Amino acid sequence: MWVQCSAAARLYKERYPHAKRHPDYRVFEHVHQSYSEGRLLHVRKSGDSPDADYGDMVLDEVENDVGTSVRAIKMNTGVPRSITQRILKRHQYHPYHAQRVQTLLSQDYLPRMEFYRRMLAKSQDFWTKYSGRMKQHARPMATLTSIIYMNGILKTHI
Repeated sequence: MWVQCSAAARLYKERYPHAKRHPDYRVFEHVHQSYSEGRLLHVRKSGDSPDADYGDMVLDEVENDVGTSVRAIKMNTGVPRSITQRILKRHQYHPYHAQRVQTLLSQDYLPRMEFYRRMLAKSQDFWTKYSGRMKQHARPMATLTSIIYMNGILKTHI
């Protein structure tokens, strides 16, 4: 076996002559020994991901509390943060950004209007400062409802 490992080391040197370091025959000996004992690390079937076992646990946590954080998921499930972030990214959850939705539900209308009223009560020019494109109108609430919520569509380009 020593002869085969030396030949493998020599072949590596020939194929990669510009490498800074070349493995010794003992490296190949160790790899062969590990392989024959079934101890090679990071061996997976193709298409199998290491976080497949954790996917359901992470998604259940997010389903139970949509506003949860990656750290909270780690504390509750024991799944490492990097794997949790990978699972969330694969399922198109964006942990650091507001999640966009296609349509607003009927129960969203009243809280949104209440938010607009509070912002207008604080500052009449809130929306002009916020968007930089809206002009001051005589009837700001009518303008806001027609610009921001028209048939359930958020109008961002004014």
